[in-house]
Order: sequence, then structure tokens, then C-alpha cells
Amino acid sequence: MSRVLVLTGLPGSGKSVASEIAVMMDIPVITMGDVIRAETAKRGLEPNGDNIGEVAVDLRKEFGDDVVLRRLWPDIQNAVSKHPLVLIDGMRSTPEKDTLIELMGSGPDILAILASESTRNSRLSGRGRSDDEGTSTRDTRERNWGVEALINEANYLIQNEDDINSFREEVKALLEGLSRTD
Repeated sequence: MSRVLVLTGLPGSGKSVASEIAVMMDIPVITMGDVIRAETAKRGLEPNGDNIGEVAVDLRKEFGDDVVLRRLWPDIQNAVSKHPLVLIDGMRSTPEKDTLIELMGSGPDILAILASESTRNSRLSGRGRSDDEGTSTRDTRERNWGVEALINEANYLIQNEDDINSFREEVKALLEGLSRTD
């Protein structure tokens, strides 16, 4: 049976780096933010932090807190049918997790990546993504969705304050352990 690992954390904590490591290890990664970015483009909006944030809030208001997970469910099912480990990058709330449990029939593992606000701010200012608006606005929005409750439910925690190589090694070791099928 396949395992699903949910990756959560506040913006700039290192989720994208962890996802890149999974991809290098041939672990499929399903990125929840892609749904929001695609919907932003579909609406003809510039992909900046304000628009992406507004679309994310609007989708949840219109279709429920688990809309992103439900839209990704066919992709998750497909990946789970073919791989021993699947990573879902960017889950933000317990309603999303609860829907995943309902659809899967079992609970996922949860990896929370933690970093201080100053560390995350410095990373966000340096990466140049269209939706990077600094930590305060996004932190508030994601806290309102319940990301901290999801972090508190994590089976695994990785502190990402220091050098990138140590972080990468820690993520790789965890993914290797979870990938074992024996």
C-alpha cells in the first residue's frame, strides 16, 4: 500500500526545497499551490501575491476549505496507484487533511517544516516568485486557514534554520525511510 506524505509549513520554510528532493528521488509531488496559480491564470489575473491570495480565499469561500484537495484528488489517486510514496506539497488546513482521510480511507503522514519569521523573510525576498509578498500577509492568511493546527498534528518536524545541505540531507533521509516497502 502506498504512503502519502503531506508537506506543510509557513511560506519560506523550505517546502519547495523538500519537494525538489522528492522529485530527484523519483517520488511524485503534487503541489496544492498549482491549483491556485492555474485558477489565477484562468481568471486572467496577473500572478502576483495579492491576486493569488485573493483567488485562494475566493475558491475556499465559494467551494469550501477543501476545494484544492478535491481538485487534486484524481492526480493523487493516479500517483498512489503507481508509487510507494507520494508527496502532497502545501497543505494548509485540517479540513483538507480530513477530506484526504475520507477519500483515502486512511490518514497521511504529515511533515512540517519550520523556520523562524526572519529566516523565512530573508528567503522570500531572495527567491523572486510572483506570489512572494513577505511573510506577514501570507502568514496571516495561512494561519486563518489553520496551517498551525496542521503543523501541530505533524508526525515529523524538520527545523530549517541553518545550512541548506543539512536540511537536504535530513529531508532525503526521511523520504528514504518512508519509501521503504519492506
